[in-house]
Amino acid sequence: MDPEAPALSATPPRRRRRRWPWITAIVVVLLFGLFVAADRIALAMAESAVAKRIADQSPFAGSGVEPHVSINGFPFLTQATDGRYDDIEVSGDELTIDEVHGIKLDAHMHGVHVPLGHAIDRKVESLPIDHLDAVATIPYPETARRTGIAGLQLSDNHGALHVVLAVNVTPLGDVTASADADVHISGNRLSYSVRQITVNGSPAVSALVPQLQQLMNGALTLPTLPYHLRVTAVTPTASGIQVIARADHIVVDTSS
Repeated sequence: MDPEAPALSATPPRRRRRRWPWITAIVVVLLFGLFVAADRIALAMAESAVAKRIADQSPFAGSGVEPHVSINGFPFLTQATDGRYDDIEVSGDELTIDEVHGIKLDAHMHGVHVPLGHAIDRKVESLPIDHLDAVATIPYPETARRTGIAGLQLSDNHGALHVVLAVNVTPLGDVTASADADVHISGNRLSYSVRQITVNGSPAVSALVPQLQQLMNGALTLPTLPYHLRVTAVTPTASGIQVIARADHIVVDTSS
């Protein structure tokens, strides 16, 4: 070989593009899409089954109000496999409970135990629940009616219960008395006591305060809430008296 001849350079082999990472990524995306679709389909079926059972129970049975049921948390299928649901939300508007009308209910059932086989067969005859918390809002006209005080008007005043009552007091005659009130709760019994009363827009004279307090102060029995809920607090809101309640380690019978 001629030492002065130029060396021949070998053409490097063309690298074959590796397609398998792209193929794997596409397969993973497709499988995830199928999983999500299956999860959502199963969720819709479960929500429908639970809603049907809840609709047959108080306070929805015979009310004409369909419950709205949401099984929260993702993915749903892992909850179904475990037979334990983290959060089932049940809500409804314009409900009637213990002859109190227009109640809005929003309940969250935490730790609901339903075996997978029962869910598939739709043989859900009971709902064992670890913890349940709920908010029931009672319209002010219904709250006022339950006190038995004729002409009483209740409303919200920046988070305080506001009381207005047309009364007849000596020696003023017919006047309109108003005041904010402190709210008290004992079991299922709500009471309130007025403070800083005004009469026709002016502060009431001290001599009239005891008489006005006796006329304006009131109490009522709250409706018995479903799902073994017990009242823990009440709060005046713009839309009505908000009743906060909870229950622990209960079983809701849905066999009927």
